Amino acid sequence: MADDPKVKRNIRLIVAAVAIFAAVAIFSVGSKLSGPRILNQYQLRDYGARVLEEPVALAEFTLSDHRGASFGLEQVRGQWTMVFFGFTHCGDICPTTMAILAQTYGALKPVDKADLQVVLVTVDPARDSAEQLAKYLARFDSSFIGLNGSQEELMAFARQLLVAYEPELEGKDNYQVAHSGNLMLINPRGELHGYFRPPFVHGSLRVAWRSIRETF
Repeated sequence: MADDPKVKRNIRLIVAAVAIFAAVAIFSVGSKLSGPRILNQYQLRDYGARVLEEPVALAEFTLSDHRGASFGLEQVRGQWTMVFFGFTHCGDICPTTMAILAQTYGALKPVDKADLQVVLVTVDPARDSAEQLAKYLARFDSSFIGLNGSQEELMAFARQLLVAYEPELEGKDNYQVAHSGNLMLINPRGELHGYFRPPFVHGSLRVAWRSIRETF
């Protein structure tokens, strides 16, 4: 009976079907493990993320990046943008936040990196020249972007992103600037999509952003 060609053929078909099923199952599990974890709004809050019920379209703005190029609404369209308002003479909050952003960005896959840019907007334009911003950002990630402008231009942009800060006091040396510690998120349409609240954690920030992007 075992030598019957039909039986052998059926056995081969069964073995092949089992092998295909196993391969599909393994691929499906692998895809789920490597793919983004989808979080609901309550889970996102646990990860420090807040998503606006309705994204807010940004008006045109013009600032200058650390390379001297113009940076406006066009530069935040087409990919996600994480924006942090800080300054290079900041004591601890800014370097800590930038270090976590560098760790988070560095751990992303190339396809994810291509869909995200990280921007530091100075709240201290008097001291944060393009050269100073470039030198500061080199400590974290060479792809990060630093933005500067007049105090009026910077504050107008900050208001669009619902960020508050206290301008520096003239005549003071070694001053600090009080500013929001939130990390703002702009979606590929050029809209304020949400924000992340400190304290930031590398793994949580990455998981939350990938979930937000996946459900956009």
